Amino acid sequence: MFSRCLSCHRPFDENQSLERLRAGRRIAYDPDRGRLWTVCDACRRWTLAAIEERWEALDELEKLTRDRGRLIASTDHVGLIQVEDLEVVRVGETQLPEEAWWRYGSELLRRRRRQSVNQVLEVGAMVALAVATGGAFVAYAGGGNALSELQRWRRFGRVAWRGEATCPRCEKPLRRIRFRDSREIRVDATSPGDLCLVYPCSYCQKAGPPGFGPGHRIGGVTAEHVLRRVMAYRNFAGGKEKHVRQATDLIVAAGSPASLIREFGSGMLTLRQVGNVKKKLPRSLALEIALNDDAERRLMLMEIEAIEARWREEEEIAAIIDGELTPLPAGVGLPAG
Repeated sequence: MFSRCLSCHRPFDENQSLERLRAGRRIAYDPDRGRLWTVCDACRRWTLAAIEERWEALDELEKLTRDRGRLIASTDHVGLIQVEDLEVVRVGETQLPEEAWWRYGSELLRRRRRQSVNQVLEVGAMVALAVATGGAFVAYAGGGNALSELQRWRRFGRVAWRGEATCPRCEKPLRRIRFRDSREIRVDATSPGDLCLVYPCSYCQKAGPPGFGPGHRIGGVTAEHVLRRVMAYRNFAGGKEKHVRQATDLIVAAGSPASLIREFGSGMLTLRQVGNVKKKLPRSLALEIALNDDAERRLMLMEIEAIEARWREEEEIAAIIDGELTPLPAGVGLPAG
């Protein structure tokens, strides 16, 4: 197997998932035509493996993707699959269900583990301080909250949004929303393909009963960005595995991440009602997963289309190279399109 890219000559990074093909973190293969490429991380060119070295690696790769792979995105001709530390481009029909939200579930579990570490560190610090002062100073460690709050502040700051939005009723401007007030944001997804955030106008609320004013509206790409940021802030401590599983079950029940967002938005719920308290935590996690998945899906669609275009170019070259060495079976060729 080649250990360097044939185009830019950079060494391939090694993966830990394949015994027969260590070179490369992104592998492309076509099980029907017997093609196997290593994709360079630097120049994104595809290096075709020598024909006599492919077969055992292809068998191992097919088994690995079938047993452990998770489909990220696909077109009619190629699928992008995550397998442990590998990104695999599989040519041909892929039987794996597309469930890109699993990555965000893993991120939420990592946050929960970080919270547990913070709790241990805080308790240890309190015990050490009590011992050092001979018991003169004894304090209750806040369950990892103080350290987590510091980490959250360093990552997000205090302000969730800055800009200017005018209340349509009283024409008073809103110039910022702080994270501590973000629980009052309402999610409005009643218009197809248009997510909008509604923040209550403090002046109208003072002039009448709560919710009397129509509120400040933030829409478009800004609304999506702000809501993703706010949900990451509110779910900073992550969730236990059972909560993440319940959250993903909510997405499955809704039919898709986009459907879940519309479901939350159609009721004009505040983030306080979505909640991140224990009994409502799965709903809060589900909304964050759905928002990230929806944004990531659009990006992945562009990437997978670029991958398919690259595969068509590389397949033409591979067909020439392999055709000179071993004639292809009758009827095998590049699909039209």
